[in-house]
Amino acid sequence: MLTLHTEQQALATLAVQDRETSRYLLFDEQHQLCGRRAGTEWERGISSAIVQTLARAFSGIHVISPRLLTMMSEEGVFSIIATYLRLAAQGEHITAFRADEYYWRDLGKPESVAQQREMVQDGRR
Repeated sequence: MLTLHTEQQALATLAVQDRETSRYLLFDEQHQLCGRRAGTEWERGISSAIVQTLARAFSGIHVISPRLLTMMSEEGVFSIIATYLRLAAQGEHITAFRADEYYWRDLGKPESVAQQREMVQDGRR
């Protein structure tokens, strides 16, 4: 993922998967962020010339360039996706990294950690 980020000289590289979710990020044929879809709501403001989009689920894992920090103008609590969409609309490279072959698990809650520990002990992951 870091190699792709460096090679693409991306502002941010997002780990995405082809799986079901209630919120999708939309990428163009070059795997550049071009919108998002949450339920039936679509947000595509990057380019109306983009015909084909790929909907992918964001894992929450990203590699960022230090430049991103100086480009953030949002204040208070906000979604980093809004920042990414704004910057992509300005021509910045927000790139997808296909992470389908990797096992990702959200361990942000104590019960998730306990469940994962049990799965590892049982040999399920």
